[in-house]
Amino acid sequence: MSIRGLSEIGIFDPTGNDRKSLIVFVEMDRCATDAVRSVTGCTLGHRTMKFLDYGKMAVSYLNLKTGRAVRIVAREDARDKAREYKPHITDKYAAQMEAYKVMRDEELFDVMEVSITVRPEDMPGRPLSRVQCEECAEYVQDHREKLIDGKLLCNSCASGTYYSAVSIPKENSFSLPTAMQNSHNEMQIRSKLWIDIDGEPVFGRGRMLLLKAIGSTGSINHAAQEVRISYRRAWSYIKAMEERLGIQLVERRTGGKDGGGALLTDEARSFLDKYEQLDAGIREMVDKRFSLVFEKKDKGAFNV
Repeated sequence: MSIRGLSEIGIFDPTGNDRKSLIVFVEMDRCATDAVRSVTGCTLGHRTMKFLDYGKMAVSYLNLKTGRAVRIVAREDARDKAREYKPHITDKYAAQMEAYKVMRDEELFDVMEVSITVRPEDMPGRPLSRVQCEECAEYVQDHREKLIDGKLLCNSCASGTYYSAVSIPKENSFSLPTAMQNSHNEMQIRSKLWIDIDGEPVFGRGRMLLLKAIGSTGSINHAAQEVRISYRRAWSYIKAMEERLGIQLVERRTGGKDGGGALLTDEARSFLDKYEQLDAGIREMVDKRFSLVFEKKDKGAFNV
């Protein structure tokens, strides 16, 4: 399957000269995935292998330089045809192993040319972003966070986890001073800044990232994609902020050779700058206060 796929997209040295030109998309978590990795050299760790849990014996191969891509599906009837090729072998798995060596590709696979668009945050290379979930405080890379009701959340906090946290039994638990004395378990203080009007949140880190994305992309739609929300939700946030703050934040432009776009106003840039100054000042103040209250003493102990 992989030899055929690589040939179709013009990749002839997947682990050498062409290693930066290839991405594969596997649709099953079976042994065939390991075979694809072995032949192509693509791995999840290098972000050159993408896993989609479709449960299908299918793989797509994409040449990043040319944009050519094919999807190859293993034909189900190849199992039956294997018996016709090797009728004298009684063990069906042994018969398949021998038959697949001589059967034509057309009998083994369905090959279709496809179009695949890879988002910038899914490309190999260094992470494009790293933000902190406002619920669990864990960090999320490559725009996997979601902006929900003005809060930046990881997928686990937004949609639920695949795991359930288990409480530590009392006999294995640590008292606070003991945990604080472990150098590998040092406490950290975290703070976040919201601006409210009449008790309603108007501006915070999530909306700051939305405005920054509009400023960098020149498009509300592209900015919404960057912060992982719908265009409709992004526009509702903008309108709510402008109405409550009493300033125009985004200037929309229609028509023109580029089809229009959006720009941050000078008022928006000034507001962002002031918010970031305020945020940095509060974090600095909180850090200093934290150091005073939880002063680290000799031998790693804390005065609490």
